[in-house]
Amino acid sequence: MKKKLIGSMAALLSVATALSGCGATVTVNEATPAASEEVQEAPAADTGAEKETDKDAAQGTGTYDPASFDVADVYVAPEQKASVDITGCDTFTQIVDKLEDGKGYANVTFGEDEDVLLVSSGTYEWEPGKFAAIDADIFVYKDGAPEYLATVSAGGTAYPLSMSKGNLYVGGNHFMSTYVVDNGAIVETEEAYVKYDTDGNDTYYYKTCNSQFEDYDEETAKNRFDEFFTAFDGAEMIEFQPVGGDGGASSAEGTLPAYEYPGPEIFYSVLYKYMIDELGKDYPKAQVCIPCPVIVKEDDSDKSDIRVYGNFWIFNYDLKDTVLENTSGGSYPGCIHLKTTDAGYEVTSMDVVMDGTDFDESAKKIFGDNYDAFTKDGSDEKLREKTRAQIIANYVAANNLNITAYQDYGWDPVTLPEENIDSFYSDLN
Repeated sequence: MKKKLIGSMAALLSVATALSGCGATVTVNEATPAASEEVQEAPAADTGAEKETDKDAAQGTGTYDPASFDVADVYVAPEQKASVDITGCDTFTQIVDKLEDGKGYANVTFGEDEDVLLVSSGTYEWEPGKFAAIDADIFVYKDGAPEYLATVSAGGTAYPLSMSKGNLYVGGNHFMSTYVVDNGAIVETEEAYVKYDTDGNDTYYYKTCNSQFEDYDEETAKNRFDEFFTAFDGAEMIEFQPVGGDGGASSAEGTLPAYEYPGPEIFYSVLYKYMIDELGKDYPKAQVCIPCPVIVKEDDSDKSDIRVYGNFWIFNYDLKDTVLENTSGGSYPGCIHLKTTDAGYEVTSMDVVMDGTDFDESAKKIFGDNYDAFTKDGSDEKLREKTRAQIIANYVAANNLNITAYQDYGWDPVTLPEENIDSFYSDLN
């Protein structure tokens, strides 16, 4: 079951560069569109010239060709600062020696022979004994000394920074980019993302270092998007070395009480436990896993096959001071099937909407007459966050915890509402 990362936890990719496109050079400090609704529109096509067809645009694009693309002419070093002061450092080793506990680092090779140091703000355990990261400052050697290039951030822990054929993959549920380092410059070789409107309709965008978004029609962009994610699945996770400790937040499991449904209904107790046990089992360890079901429709007309339609979210948190910090999570839109038993209820199966180009077709098949309600409420970020905040507040109240807010990576903390255990859960129907 593939995890689908949340929009609000998607960290923005920040690369301050100057890039060339369609004959003009523009300076960019770009927030790459991710899963959030607050996504930039794709650049509008130049109406003063005949639009290049996708077939023409595809000629020679999609792969980085240094022989025909001189990055030195169109890229400049960023004005932003790295998270670590490298003043006086003559080697990568000296940079590593200055890193604070909790950070991570990795030495990788971009292209064929470009040695690069990646420094992350933290690491998490991807596999036993292997640590990944979702952000990194990028350093290269220039004139015999280390120099900072840029900072990249992925969309969450299901998308660790990865390498394939000398390209760095940086992505999230709704975006993916690849980068190379050439002549002391960071080059975005490809970028693809999908944007959803308020009705749940998707629009796909794709470009390469030799093209713009408008060079690709909708169908081609969608195909490129899916191919991009297939390539990411085959990429190799970059293994980071944690500085101090044993890898960071993921090791703090057990310092918070496990989530238990606080309401009186056995039905929801079974539903919530299933979400934690089954949907949450593939994520890195965290202190607490808290579900957030956005329920669209319940059909209990057949007690042997009770159907709960919705978008079922899982969020994992670690506690820092009085704030629950989101470490990972994802959505599983679909239908959970339950049946009545002598003990109460039992989950029998779950139908999950497929990813990529099959999303819409499988959603219509699973939701049936509830499809429109799913595209409206199941994709409503404000409704999800309202539900999420209340569920967390009720967890805090039930366990008498000193927690005041929750926070997604790269976003401001969200203050918790008052607890409402008595009447809130009936509103989830």
